[in-house]
Amino acid sequence: MSNAHKFIYSLSLALSLHLGLATIQANATKLNAAPLPHERDNKDFNNGEETVIPPSATRFKRRPDAREQEKQQKADDLEAQKNAALAKKQALDAEAKAQQQQVDAYNKQAQVAIDANNSAVALGKQGRWMEAIAAHEKAVQYDPRNKQFRVNLSAARTAFGQQRMAQKDYSGAASMFRKALSAAPDNGLAGKQLVECMKKSGLDATNADVRIQVGDQLAGANDFEGAAIEYQAAMQIEPSARTYVKMGDMAYRYGQITTATNWYRQAIVKDPNCGAAHRQLGFLALAQRDNTSAAASLRKAVILDPKDVAAGQQLVEIWRKQVAANPLLAENHLGLAGALQLTQDFVGAESSYRKLEALDPKNPGLEAGRASLSRAYQHAKAEKHKLASTTLYNQGLRREALAEINQAVMLEPRNAEYQFLLGECLEANGDYQNAHQAYLTCVLIDPENNKEAAARMKAMQTQSGMTSQQSGKMATQIADKITSGGFGQSPAATPQAQAPQAQGYPQATASTAGSPAAEMGGMRKNMFEGGSGSPALPQTMNFRTHDESDSTQPGGPSAAAAPGGAAPQQTPAVPNDNLSKVAACEAQKDYTGAVTILRQLLSDNLQNPDIHHRLAVNLMSAGEISEAISEFRIASALNPKQKTYAEDLARAMSIHKRSITSDGAGAPQ
Repeated sequence: MSNAHKFIYSLSLALSLHLGLATIQANATKLNAAPLPHERDNKDFNNGEETVIPPSATRFKRRPDAREQEKQQKADDLEAQKNAALAKKQALDAEAKAQQQQVDAYNKQAQVAIDANNSAVALGKQGRWMEAIAAHEKAVQYDPRNKQFRVNLSAARTAFGQQRMAQKDYSGAASMFRKALSAAPDNGLAGKQLVECMKKSGLDATNADVRIQVGDQLAGANDFEGAAIEYQAAMQIEPSARTYVKMGDMAYRYGQITTATNWYRQAIVKDPNCGAAHRQLGFLALAQRDNTSAAASLRKAVILDPKDVAAGQQLVEIWRKQVAANPLLAENHLGLAGALQLTQDFVGAESSYRKLEALDPKNPGLEAGRASLSRAYQHAKAEKHKLASTTLYNQGLRREALAEINQAVMLEPRNAEYQFLLGECLEANGDYQNAHQAYLTCVLIDPENNKEAAARMKAMQTQSGMTSQQSGKMATQIADKITSGGFGQSPAATPQAQAPQAQGYPQATASTAGSPAAEMGGMRKNMFEGGSGSPALPQTMNFRTHDESDSTQPGGPSAAAAPGGAAPQQTPAVPNDNLSKVAACEAQKDYTGAVTILRQLLSDNLQNPDIHHRLAVNLMSAGEISEAISEFRIASALNPKQKTYAEDLARAMSIHKRSITSDGAGAPQ
């Protein structure tokens, strides 16, 4: 294209654009508003101003990198360390401040105590003992660890007691001397003055029973501090189970449970038959919600002392709660029946037995329990006759007393206590020959505890004109009757012993009362006699109703050797096949089976000492120590020349004594 053509084309294009813009401006609407401001117009870029977009202006956040996290973590750790150090410093400052406050408080109390003591000494020098004692008591109160303050208090009380004693106020003086000993037990002057004061009051201060009695009176008057002093004095004079119980009571009252428990256990070690100690252990176990141990201890307490109402009521309450908690458990009704039986509630006991029978007719304790209940009712009736006889005898009505004690002896002919009272009544009525027989029977039943009866027996022998040979023959006859079960009528068969059915009392059946095994004491002791009649039942249910010990049962100590050492009668021979069965059971360590066979053999061999001895050995192996002792005694009485029998008896009694001691001293089961 030539230059001319290019010029013409450019000119025409420019004209076209100019015409088009003019047309648009002619058709457009004119805007009268001012234009919008621009950020660019307000900023001076020459001064270095920049546009910064705030973080919220974007929807995406940038995650810090590892270096920033590490830096932040170090900062946080440093802050935490500073805070911990500050808190530790504040705690140390607070502890130091508290310690200082305690020191200041102690120093303040110590100063108060010192001032009170100094004031008391000054008052004592002026003879103002009541004010001095009050000041000394204040010093001890503010600083109880200061031994000198207690010594000063004891001295002030002693001086005041001497002043009261000079005024012949022996009661007030004795009280001051006891308080002096309470403040300082090693105050010998106060102890001597207390003894002297009691003598002037007509009391024997060297008699332990008198000190215990005085302690009981002080405890009744809420003077427990003085009571403790008297009990301690009694313990120093004659340590006894009774004194240990009193010391335990003092510790129990002040909340010293461990100390009280130790005192009660020492009492039981001293005397396993201390019912009060068993009762208190039961109460302690009950306070600790150990119902099992509580029931066991309370049961022993009631057996040892049937007149212990508190123990009996608490025992019944334990079992009532057990029944209420689980009325469908047969053993609970069995336990309640035993507890009611021990407390002489025979109607309630029979009601519990009926409930037990409805729940479990084949319960192993049902038959034994009802048999024991029958004996309990019988014993209660005998006790009423014995009590009536004692009352009549003391009133001088000797014939009437004899009639009553005869009724008791008919019910329980093997009761040594009844036989002794019978002898007294016969002697008082001039029947010396029968009195001699009653005393002799008493000695044969329990030779260890009837020395007075033995002395009376010799006196009656002289008065009745009986020769030694006649006395020996009578003793042999009585011993044979006791051993053979022919002594007296069977209690269950005695009409007077039967309880009226209308009152719900059970009758003893021939199977439990009249069998030869029962007559010989060979019947397995049931749960109510303290034995292990039902191995499946817990030990806490082993109830008995009264003292059914071997001394009052056939086959017990009643088989003691008769005076004169009469030779035992000849007894039938024992078939070898039966002895072979016994030997087989022993070889298999089936001691219960051996015991069963031997008891059957005794029905025809009551005078055979070997059978009694072998039965005793198997009973020992089976754990029936009490029954074993009875059989050992019978064997020894039937053949006193056999030293083995006597040695085995002594060994069994030693084992029994250790078992009782360990059971009392250890934790109740």
